[in-house]
Amino acid sequence: MSLSKRSIIAVALAAFALAHACGGDEGGGVAGNTGGSLNTGGNGATGGSGTGGDASLNFDGPQGEVESISIEPSTAVIDVVNGTSTPAQFKAVGKLKTGGAAAVPATWSFDRVDLGVISSAASLKAHGNKGGSGTVTATFGTLTATATATINLKLEDDTASLTPADKAKFATPDSNPSGTLLYPYDKTVFARGILAPELMWSGGGAGDKYKLEISDKAVSMVAYFSADPPSRFTMKKEWWTALTESSDGSPVSVKLSRLDAAGTAHQAMAQTWKIAPGSLRGTIYYWAVNLGQIVKINPGAAAPVPAFDPGVASQLGNPAPVGGYQNENPPWDSAGGGKRCVACHTVSKDGSTLAASFSACEKAKTGCARPWGIVDAATEKIKLISTYQPAPAIYSALNPDGKRLVTDTTSFKMNMFDSATGAPIASALDGYSQVAVPQFSPDGKLMAFASNTTGAYPVEFSKSDLDVVDVDLATAPYFTNRRTIQVAAASNEVISFPSFSPDSKWVFYQRGNYSRASYQTVAGGPLLTGFNDLFMADVDKNLGQIKLALANGEGTLPAKEAKRNYQPRVNPVAVGGYAWVVFVSPRDYGNRMQSASDATVENRKQLWVAAIDLNPAPGADPSHPAFWLPGQDQKTINMDAYWALEPCKQNGLDCNEGYECCTGFCRDQGDGTFKCVPPPTNDCALVSEKCTTTADCCVKPGSKIQCIGGFCALPGPA
Repeated sequence: MSLSKRSIIAVALAAFALAHACGGDEGGGVAGNTGGSLNTGGNGATGGSGTGGDASLNFDGPQGEVESISIEPSTAVIDVVNGTSTPAQFKAVGKLKTGGAAAVPATWSFDRVDLGVISSAASLKAHGNKGGSGTVTATFGTLTATATATINLKLEDDTASLTPADKAKFATPDSNPSGTLLYPYDKTVFARGILAPELMWSGGGAGDKYKLEISDKAVSMVAYFSADPPSRFTMKKEWWTALTESSDGSPVSVKLSRLDAAGTAHQAMAQTWKIAPGSLRGTIYYWAVNLGQIVKINPGAAAPVPAFDPGVASQLGNPAPVGGYQNENPPWDSAGGGKRCVACHTVSKDGSTLAASFSACEKAKTGCARPWGIVDAATEKIKLISTYQPAPAIYSALNPDGKRLVTDTTSFKMNMFDSATGAPIASALDGYSQVAVPQFSPDGKLMAFASNTTGAYPVEFSKSDLDVVDVDLATAPYFTNRRTIQVAAASNEVISFPSFSPDSKWVFYQRGNYSRASYQTVAGGPLLTGFNDLFMADVDKNLGQIKLALANGEGTLPAKEAKRNYQPRVNPVAVGGYAWVVFVSPRDYGNRMQSASDATVENRKQLWVAAIDLNPAPGADPSHPAFWLPGQDQKTINMDAYWALEPCKQNGLDCNEGYECCTGFCRDQGDGTFKCVPPPTNDCALVSEKCTTTADCCVKPGSKIQCIGGFCALPGPA
């Protein structure tokens, strides 16, 4: 090395030592902005938001004189307070082979572009809408160093206009409780991509003020507000989004404290939630009973929309049924307009096809025409109405791509049809008897159904077991190896409405004393109900039946609401380490429906969603308390929900997750946008992208990502 080079290094070392001894530089701009060139001159003084320091701190010599580099500071924290923050400044320091250290001009990157962006001058600026931790990397030639950057969101709001003195009272409450949190339930697991829950509690009075504190690793929120009974509060949309998008699945602390009208603060009500690190996707199709129509809602939507236009009753199909139509106006359509009733539907996994039972008949009529129909879910157009069978079709199942339809009938038979033409397809099902409510697995290799059924049907029966059959739709007789996986324990026990987990290894179902948990009244007598709870059982019968106690509300719901959970249907993809089941339950809290008497009568039926741990341990309850599905219509009785993927998107269209795309791949375009792309060549699949085996997924060291139901997914809690 030339003497001039040694002299420059010596000057650099001296200046570096002086700067550190004097506390100078203030993190400012020594990193330079040259992208790691070996001869930078003195332009590093202008970098970042600091003072820049001495230009001589920029290393000007052969890269070989530096044996390693490090980043200062090694950890940094950026607090974003109501959207305002100060950037964090970094610098790269090289350890010299000759001894000592000197600042070096590094190239900078930050692996959490969703959290913030780092400049060429090593200044990290938070976006301010999401919290979390990431890794800052400095590169100098072949040398690299890393540091940790954490971004915390701090949010505060005061719509009650409390004085500082009143706010201070919350720190010294008396021994009395503020009240009881009624909804959400403690230990609820939510997901990203849904609307914020409405908190409900008892114990408050008129004129009371409240302090709500919600916090996790990266977000802390404080809201002061007023609430008169019935006490409710919904946090700001942007707050809920910040909380859910920032969460890594760690516990979320929730505290609600009350300041009564007399100015006395009381002990806080407290809960713990979790936010799964994944967004609920797909579409939930459900039956709005009051309307006699099928509607649909995407998790996160503010309201449902019609799934399709069913048409008027006089257009029920061709040929006309023997005996003519029952053209009452409206035909079980409380909204008027003469629309035909549509119910007992199903949707294919890929979201392409919907099948449903059509009727031109009022609820009280008998002998009505009830053919099944096929709807193109993407265009929302009716493709065909079936010819009429000797026994009307009730419940049905579509295979994952929607090409085959299996229906049951009022005579407890099952038959298969071509969903494009309506033509019957002879199969082993033709020989089955006393069967009902079929459902295909997400991989299309299994079908489950109620067996050995007895009792009345079209929609209710009094006893049934649960069977599974292997499916191969390429080879007749298409259904083989029928076996019973759950047996009714009594003559009046029903096992019904099966639905498979995303990996097709488990069957979810309801078990109780009535097939629909119907609610009836007897003149002069008590309210009579059917009793049902949700269970799951493995297809291979290695672990057997597991009761989903927390999802059912055990230990949470009062007696009048207990054991009223039925019609479970599972999201066909795993999200955030969980399977997600939507089901029907008439619960008091979480919704604002009104009932004239008891909360368990028919007009309280609404849709609830619960997270279920994937790969459950033997003997453990894998379920979590359920939450009311936000956005569903509260003026209707909502039942029979089916969860399917949305009709897939073609290449070039915007996306959020791989399973939204027809190819199964959704990738960052380098400008912050994500679009559906062709399957990448020689590249692994990311979470939510298409896979055949776990080997197809981008499994990093220490990661437990698995191929579940055809998509790479987190395997669930340890």
